[in-house]
Amino acid sequence: MTAAGRAEPAANDASFPIRYAAIEMPADTAPAPGPPSAGPLAGSSAPAKPQSPMNRSDALAYYRALIEKEAGRQGLAPAIAEAVMAVESGYNPGAIGGVGEIGLMQILPSTARMLGFTRSNAELAMPENNIRYGVTYLAQAWRLAGGDLCTATMKYRAGHGETRFSHLSVNYCLAVRAKLFARGFPVTGSVPAATFGKPAGLGGGCGKKCLGTAGIGRVDLAGLNTRLNAIVMQVRSGR
Repeated sequence: MTAAGRAEPAANDASFPIRYAAIEMPADTAPAPGPPSAGPLAGSSAPAKPQSPMNRSDALAYYRALIEKEAGRQGLAPAIAEAVMAVESGYNPGAIGGVGEIGLMQILPSTARMLGFTRSNAELAMPENNIRYGVTYLAQAWRLAGGDLCTATMKYRAGHGETRFSHLSVNYCLAVRAKLFARGFPVTGSVPAATFGKPAGLGGGCGKKCLGTAGIGRVDLAGLNTRLNAIVMQVRSGR
């Protein structure tokens, strides 16, 4: 699931139907209207105050609360879900991927529908829905992967049926691991070697020295953390 964009303050819910109407698949389906505005109390001449968007810190706290709730329901470590969200969208709820991935978790509408979502793309962009279905899909990938982080993130990025690691999937896992390591989450396991695709231009990056395959050793996350953070932006640019 490809992501793009930098962290931004969350938009209020009413803005999502307007922003996402252009990417609705059914041409005859209008976006669902936002919640009605609260008018002034009867007998009052004071106009209703407009709803102000959340600031960045409030938005992050809100996203984390949603992740905690959904990850808890799904039996997934919330830190893993947040790391994936950070790589996918940079905490930008307005992110749209190159093939139509939507929102914080960059979930495809077709994937959400497969999981039971029946509403509009505008509503899928809302953080509550986006995190619910994105974390559900990630938790399924985690179970299919037997709890292996790189395999789970590869399946989240490329689809549950994928079994091979492309260079982009390897870089994606490295980026997620870097996010987890930066937050103090215990990161275990090794990073597999890519078997297809083109290597990303890392400007003389770590290449095979980063890979924890047999005979090479495990990833030195402490030493690589700074360089791996740069991979996040490359992962967002394509699959």
